[in-house]
Amino acid sequence: MTALVIGPLHPEAETGALQVELAGVRAKVTSDFPPFMEYARLHMAPLRTVAPGAPRIRARLFWHEGPPPDRLEAHPDLRGWDRVDRDLYRRDGALAWFRIDDFPDLHLRFTWTGQELAVVGHYYHRLSKTGGRDWLRRVVYHRSLPNLRRRRFTTLLYYLVYYPCFWWLEHERLCHPIHAGGVRLPNGVVAMAGPSGVGKSTLVAGLACDPSARLLSDTFLLHKGATVRSVPEPLLLDQWSRGWLGGGASALQPIRHRYSLGRNGFHWPDDQLVAGGDVRLLVFPQRATSHYVRPLSPNQAQGRIRAGDLIVNDVRRYWAFASVLEVLDPNPLVQAREQSLAELVNTVPAFEVGLTADVPRSEMVGLIDHLLATATLAAPQAPAGVVSAHVSDTHPM
Repeated sequence: MTALVIGPLHPEAETGALQVELAGVRAKVTSDFPPFMEYARLHMAPLRTVAPGAPRIRARLFWHEGPPPDRLEAHPDLRGWDRVDRDLYRRDGALAWFRIDDFPDLHLRFTWTGQELAVVGHYYHRLSKTGGRDWLRRVVYHRSLPNLRRRRFTTLLYYLVYYPCFWWLEHERLCHPIHAGGVRLPNGVVAMAGPSGVGKSTLVAGLACDPSARLLSDTFLLHKGATVRSVPEPLLLDQWSRGWLGGGASALQPIRHRYSLGRNGFHWPDDQLVAGGDVRLLVFPQRATSHYVRPLSPNQAQGRIRAGDLIVNDVRRYWAFASVLEVLDPNPLVQAREQSLAELVNTVPAFEVGLTADVPRSEMVGLIDHLLATATLAAPQAPAGVVSAHVSDTHPM
């Protein structure tokens, strides 16, 4: 497999700007830090667009080396703003947010016109809390600095592009994000939900390898009830997952970026992607010591999705992000999210599935096909040799 190299799509990209479209929301991204923009083009390759039209989101990142300055010295205009939280300032149509959640070295400013959201980020890449120790560590770890910087790129993209697009979609009551992957099979979309590291990406890739399948996305799905839209991002797979896929891994297009936890990033071929569909089956995979399939009630499924969203930093951060923007434009979202999620779990059968290293991909794909074809709220009879399903196996929640 050769590394995926994405070149500029239009003159705007040549000058440093990047235009993308997520679930119908256009965003324009710029930065003064070329390595970040290079990564953004690789990470968001499936979202890049040349379609005309004004963006809903305008994002700009300024990169700084060293500890952040005193906020009032760096931004004296804040003295004339209302301080609505220790780290949050507001004036008409604008917000300034400091010490963001668990990413305190990012400072954000927002401007909202009712039609367009502008996001300006100042990120301070530091190796220590004080200037002297930061300088000393840069001398000692100078060879590692490029890798240390790259570790922040994905989270910065979330705050600058993905979260603003999510918020705009929720604001318009179009859809809501959940931590889940999705694959469209001939009988409908299968959604894989749950926290990270449970085998979700592995199963999503395993299902998507089938010639009749189409990949939605791996990390996030946007849903309104049982109707979902994709959030294309790189598939993150470790060595075991790639080995489990066997020949199916040949379709993966690697990108030149090393992700955390020993995982590599891959894009799926464009002609094997799909933008959305209707969910027919909810699966909660787990890396387990034995094979099993267990039905989940709607209440259990809703609780499991919300638990996964709370465990995963990327979703938890978004909820804080959206809550901050409520200060700028009050538009309560929590009730709408829960109503949409209740509609999903009450119309789609859900199962918990144990995934072990010795189960071949073909057998797990057969199991999912069986569950999809016979989807009911009662446990089906699983294919022989893969799992055993019994009422007594069902976990009380």
